[in-house]
Amino acid sequence: MEETEIMEYLKKMLKEQLCCLGRIFARHEVADDVVWEVVKGLDLIHQRIVKQAGCLNGEKRGDPDIHKMEPHPGITYLLEKIGK
Repeated sequence: MEETEIMEYLKKMLKEQLCCLGRIFARHEVADDVVWEVVKGLDLIHQRIVKQAGCLNGEKRGDPDIHKMEPHPGITYLLEKIGK
């Protein structure tokens, strides 16, 4: 599989995940600041993965400062299921 094909699959996966989260946030009326925090975190993850895949046209960026907190047990479950 070529790098561009892999990046397209990753982009599609992220879009599906964002739609899923959007539905959940809307259904549970999640506070706006929480939604933005999630969006910012996912954006940083996306940037890091693209950088690691070598798709930033040589642009150098340092890793962003990410808060180190324990995730929700549901998130931990899924991380363990997919093998971190």
